[in-house]
Amino acid sequence: MLLKKYVKTRRKFKILLLVAIVALIIITSAILLGATGPSSAVERLLDERFIARAYQPQSEQQQQQPREQAVGLLQSRRENGVIVPEKYDEQKIKSRIMQSRLQQLKQQQQRDNEAEQTRTTLDTVATAVHIFYTAPVQWYKSKKSPLPAPEHPNEVSLPLTTSKPVKVLNTIFYPALGLYKPSAKLLAEHFENIRSCGIGVLILSFARPSDPALLQQILELAPQHNLSVTFELSVTAGNRSVELVRQQLHDISAYVQQPGFYRVWSQSHKALMPVLYISNAYKLSESLGRQLCRARENEKHKENAVGLRQLLDAFFIGHIRLKSHADVMRRLCFDGFYSKLPSNGAVFASTWKNWSYLKSFALSYKMLFVPTVGPGYAERNKFPRHGDIQRHRSNGRYYGVAWRTAILNHVGFINIASYNNWPDGSQIEEVVPRAGFLDYNPGSKTKYLDLTAHWVGNFLKTRQEAAAAVAPQNCYELLNNTIC
Repeated sequence: MLLKKYVKTRRKFKILLLVAIVALIIITSAILLGATGPSSAVERLLDERFIARAYQPQSEQQQQQPREQAVGLLQSRRENGVIVPEKYDEQKIKSRIMQSRLQQLKQQQQRDNEAEQTRTTLDTVATAVHIFYTAPVQWYKSKKSPLPAPEHPNEVSLPLTTSKPVKVLNTIFYPALGLYKPSAKLLAEHFENIRSCGIGVLILSFARPSDPALLQQILELAPQHNLSVTFELSVTAGNRSVELVRQQLHDISAYVQQPGFYRVWSQSHKALMPVLYISNAYKLSESLGRQLCRARENEKHKENAVGLRQLLDAFFIGHIRLKSHADVMRRLCFDGFYSKLPSNGAVFASTWKNWSYLKSFALSYKMLFVPTVGPGYAERNKFPRHGDIQRHRSNGRYYGVAWRTAILNHVGFINIASYNNWPDGSQIEEVVPRAGFLDYNPGSKTKYLDLTAHWVGNFLKTRQEAAAAVAPQNCYELLNNTIC
């Protein structure tokens, strides 16, 4: 009715509609111009300060700097209130990335310095805790160079000359000491780190041909750091395996009487006897026979006694993988068995939930079970040698579960794989962050040395409680450094 009263013609209606549109435009412009006043400037300032704090963390002193400096961190160039996008500058982006990386390295170095000042160490040394030590480390592996591609699809590519193998770095972590070679100074530093963890025995791989000068140097340096040394023999399947073991035992007999060689008191023999590990011992089931069995009293002085214990009597601990291998060790007259592979679930012997069975089996036949714990397993190979046995470290939790399982089973020995087996990625030695390599972040470079000292301390505490509670003591748990 109102429109019919005042707008009687179509021309007047159009004029009224045009006036309403102009008024709406004016009101909208006024609102938009008012939004760019002091209140909106404060809101934009707050937003930019929040973004600056999110993308560039600052200390408390830097947060108290003037408001203009905080705004200038991410303030973009504007024209008439509209942000003008920056031009792409590759050099600026690279410099920003380098600055952020340098800042991360400074923070990591600061954490390492703080960790060295608060390093976890043990004053006591546990001779029941052994660790695999590699000297020298095989830093590189040989890889065959690929053949050139044929020019035609039906043509077979044949090399004109013999292709030379290419050396490839064989570690997924990078050591803090670099790609080192054994020296007196380096060995002393390694042995001091091992002793500070509470570890008492080094396990060296004794493979023929070995370096006698290096072995002698290690045997002389180890007692200076309150450490002992034992060997791990290596065998292969075949008819010559027993002969290989015999030759290695003959070579080892020259080192057994040295002060640095590890020996344990035997109640049955009333003497100190060495402890030796034999890798891949389960492969000797057919060729070894009963040559490791101890001779009876009426057979000890016979001329035809050709057993291996006539050459060197010791506590022989064999490497097993499957459940049936434990019975193989019993039939071959081994004194015990160990798992060696620090990869949970890869084989029966290395699976944590099976350690209670292996411990009870060993006790029922008066043998020793030695579980192998490790911080993880990470080969650099795209296709690992032993199948899917890679195990992530999970920020030290994997290492902790392995230790806790071994301690709860009240085992006599525990061996650690390893101190510096870099090709397998199972080392606890210090690492340094480097592009293309893994590291121990979050944490310092001595992270796994500290964890080892912590768990060795728990192991010693549990053994002391067991030695005080058990009466009579079970000599197969190596309490008070005594064995049956």
